[in-house]
Amino acid sequence: MAKPIPFVGPPGQRNTSTLDQRFVNVLFEVQKDANPGQYPVNCIRRPGTSTSTQPTSTAAVGRGIYYWGGTDNIYSVFASSIYCSTTRLTTNIATTTGRVWFAEAHVGSGNRLLYISDGTNKYIVTSTNAISTVAEANFPSPNLGPIVYLDGYLFTPASNGRIHNSVLNASSSSLAADFITADTYGSQLEAIHLMKDQILAWTKNRVEFFFNNGNPTNSPLLRIDQNTLGFGMAHKNSLAWAGETACFVSENSGNGDGGRSVFVIQSLSKVTEVSDPPLNRILQAEEASISSCSAWMERIGGHLVYWLNLAGADRTFTYDLEAGMWSEQQSATSTRLNLVSAASKGGTVYAQHATDGRIYTFQPTVYQDGGSNFFSTLQTARSNFGSHLSKVETELGLVGDTTGAVVNVYTSDDDYASWNNVGQVEMSTAFKNITRLGAFYSRAHKFETSTNAAMRLQAFLPTIKEGTG
Repeated sequence: MAKPIPFVGPPGQRNTSTLDQRFVNVLFEVQKDANPGQYPVNCIRRPGTSTSTQPTSTAAVGRGIYYWGGTDNIYSVFASSIYCSTTRLTTNIATTTGRVWFAEAHVGSGNRLLYISDGTNKYIVTSTNAISTVAEANFPSPNLGPIVYLDGYLFTPASNGRIHNSVLNASSSSLAADFITADTYGSQLEAIHLMKDQILAWTKNRVEFFFNNGNPTNSPLLRIDQNTLGFGMAHKNSLAWAGETACFVSENSGNGDGGRSVFVIQSLSKVTEVSDPPLNRILQAEEASISSCSAWMERIGGHLVYWLNLAGADRTFTYDLEAGMWSEQQSATSTRLNLVSAASKGGTVYAQHATDGRIYTFQPTVYQDGGSNFFSTLQTARSNFGSHLSKVETELGLVGDTTGAVVNVYTSDDDYASWNNVGQVEMSTAFKNITRLGAFYSRAHKFETSTNAAMRLQAFLPTIKEGTG
């Protein structure tokens, strides 16, 4: 009887190429209480995307998207224009490229306000969509961009390590001495973020934690020295969050560790490295291009996903925080699915494209991007199946749901240098197998579908007969 091989595992690239094990345009679902004989992991196709709006009516640089309850609308920034849904607000922002950042005032502070920062100026939007540029002598310009609203203060970080705060309940005003420094280890500040009642400040080699100590003058913040973490952030554009969870690409070049990896911080207390050496090598190879990455976090098809676009590698990697597994995402026409920012409203996820001026929604029963079918690829590690002798693969079956998907099966017997199409499995049939896959010494398999149909696979079953030489 053939031994089933599950579709599961981390990216296995030996370098920065696309050789070895990889899973593209899929997500994983772990059956935590699987019955005996039941496969513990399902590999499913990711939802497709459809155009929701094109606020600019033409191609434009996407810089950020945000859902604001103050007007119950999606706000987006394309180039220098701010949009509420598809309505352009009257004031342009000072810059045309780079990530923008959002924060909002709590209802209890009075009028609801939306803050937008582009790293040069700070903009305030009211619930009637009136917009103004904050003009104050003590506001740090340029600054890093990320902004945090906490307890009536608006906090803005600068690259010199200072976290500036506004006057209490007066976000358009600040004093020259109202700041605290976050670079106690002499490193450049990258970003700040609010988690629970604390502000996290990332430098290049540390993560520091601050809370509102109620100081009567200067900054209200106080550092919690014992909570400092001994690694930092590669670039602010890698930071994404959802609820009490934040993900980012780490770096610690100032302390003898020049590598990069992906870390997750949850609820201030749980800190986990979630990337493995193959992915870390790809992150390291980005070098200065890491400044052109983009990242966001949303729930896609029931999965809370950290979405990381790498410009240098021209690839999109996603980490499923619930399954604890990585996969890649591609569009129908590109090696990455370059959605740079996302927000959710009423259970629908809206994602902003990097360049085409569009906002897309994820469609759980559509397996197309912008009307074009995309490929889902499951590429396995190379194996000699426990023998250095020649072998013959007489049959191969797929374990999966009965759907309309058609799966093309490929084999590579020369270490991924070439692929042979050895057959096609129609998932609509009861007998999901092919025969006569040929002889080999070591072999990798690839399973690929571009049908606009669902697919959920658990394993493949190769029948291998050993030769004599």
